[in-house]
Amino acid sequence: MVKADPGEVSSYLGLGLSYQKMGRLDQSLTILEQALSRWPGDKDLLRELGIASFLSGKLDRAIEALRSVSEEGGFREDPASLFYLARAYQERGEAGKALHLFLRFRNEMPDFPEINRYLGSVYGRLGQKGLSHLYFGKDFRSRGDRNNALLHFRTALKFLEPESPERREAEREIRELTAKGQEKQKN
Repeated sequence: MVKADPGEVSSYLGLGLSYQKMGRLDQSLTILEQALSRWPGDKDLLRELGIASFLSGKLDRAIEALRSVSEEGGFREDPASLFYLARAYQERGEAGKALHLFLRFRNEMPDFPEINRYLGSVYGRLGQKGLSHLYFGKDFRSRGDRNNALLHFRTALKFLEPESPERREAEREIRELTAKGQEKQKN
């Protein structure tokens, strides 16, 4: 195993990240835990320990580490912690907590491409079929899959309240996608 410079938190962090990127998660966790024993409460170490823990399936440890990051300084400057904390709750079956965090993440990172897929999944687990299909429609649209996007937007209409903003959004998406489809047929 490669040794980190014992005087530098960044050496441990870099080594832990290197192991993580190589898929050597056990070694990454070992290095990051060693570093946290020397520098308890270090936000960067906690974030990377939480992410490595999530990636290795240690959800309780991931949640513990990532919640520490949020309690210390919030997520405003650390959307990665927010995203992986939401994912850990989602994987643990705590859809309500995951939804709250995914919505906060979306506010911080509105252009993150996969957020709609995660929102669709969580809304589905919560039994909110209209919102689930709306967000899956957005996900498929962002990936350029017009047919599946239309399928989900049309299905969302069956479950969304008649005058809700979400229904109007699904209707607008359908109009835009069908107009684009008609333009392609003319060309």
